[in-house]
Amino acid sequence: MLKELTNVPLVIAAHGTRDPEGVAVCRALAERVRAKLPDTKLTMGFVELTEPSIPEAVAEALEGLEPKGETDAVVVPLMLATGGHVRIDIPEAIDEGRGEARVAYSAALLGSPLLDSAVRNRVVEALGEWRPQDTACVLVGRGSPVTESNAERYRMARTLMEEKELRSIHPAFIQVSRPSVPEALNHAKATGVKQIVVAPHFLFPGKLRTWNLEQVAAWRENNPDVEVRVAEVIGDCDELAQLVVDRYLAELDAEGFGEGAPGFMSNLILKDRDVLVVGGGAVAARRIPRLLDAGAKVRVVAPNLGIAVGRLAASGAIAVEQRTARAEDVGEAWYVLAASNDPNINAMIAAEAERRHTFCCRADDALGGTATTPTTASAGGLTVAVIGDRNPRRSVRVRDELLQVLQD
Repeated sequence: MLKELTNVPLVIAAHGTRDPEGVAVCRALAERVRAKLPDTKLTMGFVELTEPSIPEAVAEALEGLEPKGETDAVVVPLMLATGGHVRIDIPEAIDEGRGEARVAYSAALLGSPLLDSAVRNRVVEALGEWRPQDTACVLVGRGSPVTESNAERYRMARTLMEEKELRSIHPAFIQVSRPSVPEALNHAKATGVKQIVVAPHFLFPGKLRTWNLEQVAAWRENNPDVEVRVAEVIGDCDELAQLVVDRYLAELDAEGFGEGAPGFMSNLILKDRDVLVVGGGAVAARRIPRLLDAGAKVRVVAPNLGIAVGRLAASGAIAVEQRTARAEDVGEAWYVLAASNDPNINAMIAAEAERRHTFCCRADDALGGTATTPTTASAGGLTVAVIGDRNPRRSVRVRDELLQVLQD
């Protein structure tokens, strides 16, 4: 079923640039997406400055296809904000190229934990040997007349500061909005730091990256007592490619595909192995005892603990840190349960676990992780585990019926 869904063509709608490096990095990302969707016809078009145009890319994607009365292609805008290109230019370009076909149009990319993770990685690379606690960060966005787009940079900035324990963080905008990059650098310097990382929240090399570098260089000349490092743009990375894939699949309602559970059944041996549980509520209370029964060394990260998890902590059965989870908490864990009541935190933890090749179960989104937990019961020296396709009540009923057979 998933293979049938992903036969629907994908069109990536990018901005375009005169910078050859920017074009090359953008096309490299498209190839990374193609590798994740090997059964999907993929084309790329550009709003301006680069060929082919979006109408040409849409027409190419639909070439030879008969309109089916359902989704014939999906367009994903490779754009961070919801400005004029996303709201007007790209929809008009789609209409120009689609003929009679039905083309779905996904949301822009801003606001995803995957993007947060990608920017965080760039900051870590720029930090190098610097201690985050001694470092201020200036997070630079493009700037937009749309308030929500600018506000999203402030949300990301706060999240980044707390996750990386930076001394301070200062949002800035390269155009349209304020504070400007020099203003934000002045604010950072006023905190007393001697080292600053400037993190551009741009997708690819191009004029925005060049302007940012020029403004930082000019500020450095007038402030030689402060060392400034500039992080790279987001660029061709797995997080961005996966976000494009997720936007594509969301337009196809691809969750719940297949007959039975979309996975490979296995039995994890967790004795004396590190297991991370994010969240201290009802889901954690149900799952932790089973992990302890398996001999796992369970550590919990959560700002608040429910009664059951609190009792386990008091008994010394689990290790606990009462705070908001951070990506680095995944560490060397063999298995992760993301069960906080914040979907953004669960997504962040799942993305980091994916990056580290650690299996992760997301309590709020079964297909948002890389593992799912079956409903289980034991009798007669056997353990029955049942996992179905998004129907937990049916799984429980089947488990109980099988258990009854074993007991009989």
